Amino acid sequence: MSYSLIFRIEAEKDLEDIQDYYNKILPSITDNFFIEFFETMDFIEDEPKLFQVRYRGIRIAPLYRFPYGIHYKETKNKIVVYRVLHTKRYFK
Repeated sequence: MSYSLIFRIEAEKDLEDIQDYYNKILPSITDNFFIEFFETMDFIEDEPKLFQVRYRGIRIAPLYRFPYGIHYKETKNKIVVYRVLHTKRYFK
């Protein structure tokens, strides 16, 4: 099944913040992060129901080399990415 991907503004902001953070350390880390991020997004598109529902119908797909989780919800033909959050930080 083909899904259209929708990134909420908060998710786009999260990705910008992650990019800024890793660019300050080493730009190649940023490249590696986004390679893994897009590989995980491809995996979500292929198997959106694979990850368990964690809260309010939202699933979390973890990145494996970076401490982030992709928070998303799947509907009939859409995958909405709500946030990309660090796994060790507290967010309100």
